[in-house]
Amino acid sequence: MKFSKEFKVGLLAIVSITILYFGFNFLKGIDLFKDTNHYYALYDNIDGLTISNPVIINGLSVGRVSHIEILQDRGNLVAVEISIESNLSLSTGTIARLVNTDFLGSKAIELILNGANKTFYSDGDTLKSEVDAGITEFLKQSAGPVADNIGTTITRINAILESFQGNSEKINATLTSIQGIAANLDRKLPVMQDKLIDLLDSLNKNSRELSEVLVGLQPVLANATQITDSLKTLELSETLDKTQLMLDNLNANLESLRAGEGTMGKLLHDDSLYVYLSHTARDLDRLLVDLQANPGRYVQFSVFGKKDKSEKKKNKKGD
Repeated sequence: MKFSKEFKVGLLAIVSITILYFGFNFLKGIDLFKDTNHYYALYDNIDGLTISNPVIINGLSVGRVSHIEILQDRGNLVAVEISIESNLSLSTGTIARLVNTDFLGSKAIELILNGANKTFYSDGDTLKSEVDAGITEFLKQSAGPVADNIGTTITRINAILESFQGNSEKINATLTSIQGIAANLDRKLPVMQDKLIDLLDSLNKNSRELSEVLVGLQPVLANATQITDSLKTLELSETLDKTQLMLDNLNANLESLRAGEGTMGKLLHDDSLYVYLSHTARDLDRLLVDLQANPGRYVQFSVFGKKDKSEKKKNKKGD
């Protein structure tokens, strides 16, 4: 069977778009072939949580945030839909806690399981929600105790100073001891001076060797400067913006195909082309069968060649 160029191009486009769709979702961490259950949690403020942020249990990623919606009819609460693996059961009383995963403020949903309950949530149920206090709130709560500790420390320092003032004799004895130590240092200073001179000579020698090493590194540093200048000219920010725009356009095209818009969308959702091709193949098969059974209807040939009708008439008159 011979296909037209338009059919081949359309088939290639469908396969390419399908591969792009599954690949894009795979890069986002969405496994389209794995069964998942969906649960919901309501928050007053999600603090930058976005779709595709991880859902974790005991530090293990078991799902993703699949949808976020604000409920204006319920006091502007934010409804977060999470998708987790269907083989995981959430016991009644499980808490969906909004947490920070690092110091940069990355967000995630941590599921705190209630192991005491033997009943479980069903697919589509709403979980209890909770927001982690975070580092800022911890520092605010710790400010009072830290201030109290500082005040206690200052009080102790004042007491120590008062104790020194009341023990002047001990202080004088300490000063006398310090003077003896200074005299001992005066006796040992010439020996230490000689050792210090040897140390400075060694440092001078090492500094010269280090200077030679730095001279050898100058070409390497020059090449590094050229590499950094080349990286600056790449205009990474503009490239990333164009990439994001391309991904947005691709997502819009995929939504258009899913809605059945345009020629490609009709090819995906309308089976009329398939039906037409099926009928055409059936008629072609019938034609081939008839051609094999009755070739004389379609092809006429002679071993000695045909004579012209006018020549036949002349031969008849001559007879």
